[in-house]
Amino acid sequence: MRISDQLEIVSAKHREPHVGPWSSITVLVSDGGLGHLFTRWLRLERKVVARLVSCASMSTGEASQLARCPDLLRRVTDGQVLSDSEQKMVDGCIDKLGRAIMMHRKELPAPWRAAKEARAKKLVPPDDLLQAVREFLAVMYFDTARPGREFAAHAAPSLYAEPLTIRMKQPAAIASVVWISVLRLFEVRMRARGATGKGGLPKVAAATDRAGLVTGTDELESRTVTTRDILVAVRSAIQNPGAYMPLARPAKLTKLSVKMAHGGCSDTSIARAERLRLDFARYRRVREATVPGSSAERGTIERHLLRIADEETARTRTAVGRWGPDFWGAMSARMTNTPPQYLSAGLDGELALGGLADLASRCQVWFSPGFDVDLAIAAEKKARGEKS
Repeated sequence: MRISDQLEIVSAKHREPHVGPWSSITVLVSDGGLGHLFTRWLRLERKVVARLVSCASMSTGEASQLARCPDLLRRVTDGQVLSDSEQKMVDGCIDKLGRAIMMHRKELPAPWRAAKEARAKKLVPPDDLLQAVREFLAVMYFDTARPGREFAAHAAPSLYAEPLTIRMKQPAAIASVVWISVLRLFEVRMRARGATGKGGLPKVAAATDRAGLVTGTDELESRTVTTRDILVAVRSAIQNPGAYMPLARPAKLTKLSVKMAHGGCSDTSIARAERLRLDFARYRRVREATVPGSSAERGTIERHLLRIADEETARTRTAVGRWGPDFWGAMSARMTNTPPQYLSAGLDGELALGGLADLASRCQVWFSPGFDVDLAIAAEKKARGEKS
């Protein structure tokens, strides 16, 4: 990973809850990837920083002590003096980490590899290895106790996306949409070349050209995600949040139900709206069949309902694109309080709300940003295995 001009090598380790925390330095070197990070750090001429990211925490004892060492060593680099107890702990951790790395053996310089029959407790790490371990720990970051995969989808929007949206002066509520947009970007890039060995990643410092650059990086190009790419995804989500929201699945697939579900309305609100729409249609048929001039009256009613809907849309609309519940509630209250002189004979507030539902079914009133309702219905029918 590159941050500005600084390269960072990362070991990301998921650890199931039943396995428990990182219990020892030996386990961190083998299962936690510290041994691998150390050899890569050496191959990159000790010019990069390293990080272990994991959902598991450090257990009390040598693991948690090792996690404290990088901060202490950076304090020394800044000219501070450690206490005797801190210095003793740092020296002890460096010695244990040095012996664990010697036992790791893989891709280490020959003088640092422990013999096959060696025992870790009896090893004496050479001074140059201990110095290398000290330098490595000074640029090491332990980023542990992250949310596990079962919680990531719920925690990530508030932990990672919300601070960014607030900094961009956007509502915190849009964080979940931003997270979905960025996550989809990574999903597409990671699958850009299908299933490949080791994800198509080149071996660090495995082959270089005359300039000393790693060759074969063009294969990685299709899977690279830059900060600019992420910002484009974030801005896209902010500008069109409705495109990243999952479509709810109403029991009855009508234009009205799909639009209300897309806007976030509850099943109860949808059922009520469908019932009122049918009541309004029945009222209108009877009225037009028995009262002369009712067709013109119908136009007056619809213009009145559209004006109220326009006012309440402006009042309840939000940046996240799901204002359905607030809009429906506001319209319900408004129709209940509508002055009688604006209603035709026999048209009460409930039937007027049915008129609004009828307008919504004809795509003149919306509960979210506009979308292709017919396409959404067809897609839902296909998902359910129904014929279009």
